[in-house]
Amino acid sequence: MRITKTIQFFLLALIAVGVFASMARNSYGFTFIGVGCFGLGLLYVLELIWKLIEDRASLGKDERMSVAELLLLAVLLALFGFRAFYIYVPGVEFIFMGVCVLLIVVYLLMAGGIFTSTKRESRALAWNMVLFYSSILFFLLSMLTRVLTLWSLLFGVLGMLSSLPFLFSVLRQQKYEVSGKHISLFQFVLTSKSKAGILFLFFIFSGLYTGLSQVGFIPEIENSDRPKAYIDLINDAESGKDIPVDGKYHHETYSEAMNKFLERHEEKKR
Repeated sequence: MRITKTIQFFLLALIAVGVFASMARNSYGFTFIGVGCFGLGLLYVLELIWKLIEDRASLGKDERMSVAELLLLAVLLALFGFRAFYIYVPGVEFIFMGVCVLLIVVYLLMAGGIFTSTKRESRALAWNMVLFYSSILFFLLSMLTRVLTLWSLLFGVLGMLSSLPFLFSVLRQQKYEVSGKHISLFQFVLTSKSKAGILFLFFIFSGLYTGLSQVGFIPEIENSDRPKAYIDLINDAESGKDIPVDGKYHHETYSEAMNKFLERHEEKKR
């Protein structure tokens, strides 16, 4: 599994580099983000297949939750990858909402299981994990309600607030006694079979980026190869605001017109 973690780290680093490159208006930034998302999604699919092969004889509740989590995260990463390459997927908004709802259910069940199994040995650890998963659930609700700006902002703020006690405990390196061993909160999350820790970090950094970019402290992520009007039209299609005319969305019509214009421009140059 060490090679899996190495590949996972590399792909996460690729996405991070893509984000910084996009902030610097480099055209390859979104390519790095898209490749990183697709690669990470494929890695999770391979992990899922390996888990099914390895545990095919007896898939307990924890294993089923882990399989569901890997599948849902792979789909979510694929959607992010398509978005990075501006590939429109029909019904993407409903798929996205469905994945978010199912992830909420999965993490609710995971949180309940961890709380039940750890509260007898360490109630402090159990409640810290409740706050950890609460933060993830609030962030998922924020994504789920992204069309409703005020609700999305409210859930995002609640996600950040509920993460603070967990982050404070991690920074303090507080130890908890579990199964006769003293373990830190960070180690407990790191050794779990769940990908919740990675999702938690993604949400924390996304929340920080959104807040800092809104106040102009850091530049927004932009794709210098795509006109802003085209990106706005894709956003409208994904959020359900755009209604197709003759089976075509406005961003598709815009793209065709833009390509024809570029072709005519190239012909004149010749």
